[in-house]
Amino acid sequence: MSPHPLDPALPEELEAAVEFIKQRFDPDVNIFWYAGSVYEPPKSELLPYLRAERQGKPRQPPARRITIYFGIVHTPRNFEAVVDLGQGAIVGFKELSRVHQPPLVLAEVDIAREVTLTSELVQAEAKRLDIPMDLVFAEPWDYGREDEHETPRSSQVFMYMLNPETCEPESNPYAFPLDFMVIVDLEQRVVSKVVHLNLEVDTISKSVKNGGYKYSRPVEPEYVHELQSQKMRESVKPLRVVQPEGPSFNVQGQLIEWEKWRFRVSFNWREGFVLHDICFDNREVIYRMALAEMFVPYGDPRKPLNRKSAFDLGNIGAGNAANNLGLGCDCLGVIKYLDGYLLGSDGKAMKMPNVICIHEVDAGIQWKHTNTVTGKAVVVRRRQLQLQMIITVANYEYAFYFIFDQSGEIMFETLATGILSTTPIDPDNKDPCAYGTRVAPGVLAPYHQHIFNLRIDPMIDGHDNSLQVVDSVPMPLDKDTNPYGIGYTTETRTVTVSGTEQIDVSKNRVFKIINSNKINPTTLQPVGFKLVPIASQMLLADENSWHARRSNYCTDPIWVTKYKDDELYPAGKFTSQSIGDDGLRRYVNRKDPVENEDIVIWHTYGFTHNPRPEDFPVMPAETARVLIKPNGFFEYNPTLDVPPSKQAFNQSVSYEDSKANAAKKGTCCKM
Repeated sequence: MSPHPLDPALPEELEAAVEFIKQRFDPDVNIFWYAGSVYEPPKSELLPYLRAERQGKPRQPPARRITIYFGIVHTPRNFEAVVDLGQGAIVGFKELSRVHQPPLVLAEVDIAREVTLTSELVQAEAKRLDIPMDLVFAEPWDYGREDEHETPRSSQVFMYMLNPETCEPESNPYAFPLDFMVIVDLEQRVVSKVVHLNLEVDTISKSVKNGGYKYSRPVEPEYVHELQSQKMRESVKPLRVVQPEGPSFNVQGQLIEWEKWRFRVSFNWREGFVLHDICFDNREVIYRMALAEMFVPYGDPRKPLNRKSAFDLGNIGAGNAANNLGLGCDCLGVIKYLDGYLLGSDGKAMKMPNVICIHEVDAGIQWKHTNTVTGKAVVVRRRQLQLQMIITVANYEYAFYFIFDQSGEIMFETLATGILSTTPIDPDNKDPCAYGTRVAPGVLAPYHQHIFNLRIDPMIDGHDNSLQVVDSVPMPLDKDTNPYGIGYTTETRTVTVSGTEQIDVSKNRVFKIINSNKINPTTLQPVGFKLVPIASQMLLADENSWHARRSNYCTDPIWVTKYKDDELYPAGKFTSQSIGDDGLRRYVNRKDPVENEDIVIWHTYGFTHNPRPEDFPVMPAETARVLIKPNGFFEYNPTLDVPPSKQAFNQSVSYEDSKANAAKKGTCCKM
């Protein structure tokens, strides 16, 4: 059976595309394969197919194509190719420029790490610090940019060491930062430079004492339980999610149906999971939705740390960094897992098991009312469906959730945890630091930001939509219309040209996506959904800095553009050592008409992270949630038909009975 046009790339498809490309080169050419994924069909071809599919009408599917990024080892030559599997032919092929480079994939990160640890230059630094090489830990990062003319494909490598007290391979290296970093030339696969960090003190003379490196001594450097100095709590009792009749959702391949929702989920190396063709009760809501980019700029202004930044999706890829979400760890209850496949650097497909978990959660009360005359209470609990993916990018973990509610609401939740990226600071230097927090003696955690962008391609009862900006404002005092001065109203403005919009909490500003061609018979207004954005700080770097030039989507919270195929990424398709010549700023500068058009809404939000000592040695989760809520889409509350909450259904247990049952189990006689 042929895959659905939106299904993730199958292993045989990735490998077939590789074989077609190999035919263009001599057999002795050494090719490094960066990434491969399905080339999504143009909307003009795909949307009619999806609509016919929902109606049960057979239709010829669009062409199945695969995009491959690859390069020739030890040269600056990199390529992008598109292979049509049906034709068995390459239908797109171009050599990339030096400022449009492929992603820095994990296989290349491993190469940079190996090159670093085997370098004589690095071994000399370890000898200078009197540190055994088997304790040295290398963490390759995106190179960033600080010069117009930097062209070699490079990685900057931050240096740490394992806990010298235990020498355990699972110890936390970020508790022991070293005073130098490394630049690796990825084309030649050599260390091109060792750079000493410009600390507030004379690093070489003052950080070496008694013949060895004066490393930090955190009170508790470890996060792995077996290595911690303290005992684990014994107060936590088991909490289990039980669904005796199974889950309420149904999964067929990549198609998911649950509580009037119907949508497809795909997986690729860059965005991770992507949702397509989202419908509620057979009505179209969203054509495509995905986290489109994540930029992590650091605020330490000292050279060479001024270059420290990362596009975690465009450079590494959420799919490449996806975790295996094993049973009983990351998701609870009855869980459906979805796998994915990636292209390895050797041209072979790699299975990524359990990268997406799907499960239901109880989220409290959906609605309730007690009749104050009769005393009768009616309560409906709020059931939600969660799709979860977790990625590990160097020191940080990010969990992403698409959450569907019975009320027609969609949420996208972002969770950040993991470990701070640290630099050394002399433990004896007590002067305050302007751009970081001491999280342990000798350990500085620089200020930084995590700035995300959620791309929403709506189709509210069709794809001709508009964006309205809706403010709640006080009515002026008027003896006829507002004589007591307590009235307030809403003011609505429709965005007509592509551009940006600001969040205004003082006006309770929301952004309503409407279809002016469909009128709600109750409100007599166009049907719509409202985007409730996250009010957060935008990029703090100067607009002329390389941070800002390369991440032009980070300056404004709301962007609206006219849909164009292949415009999926707010910082551009190629972010590795990019110069900022592509992305949202270019898209909106076209000044396209966006009223009653096929539009895309982009929401930028994030965390400004000024670290606390409580964030170390591992950071408690920080969360943010975007809401997409029906607003005039229905004629009344769509959850009226959800069954009421009853004890016969829930089978809750009282505290007293639970204690009594636990006591009985504890005194059970033994044979």
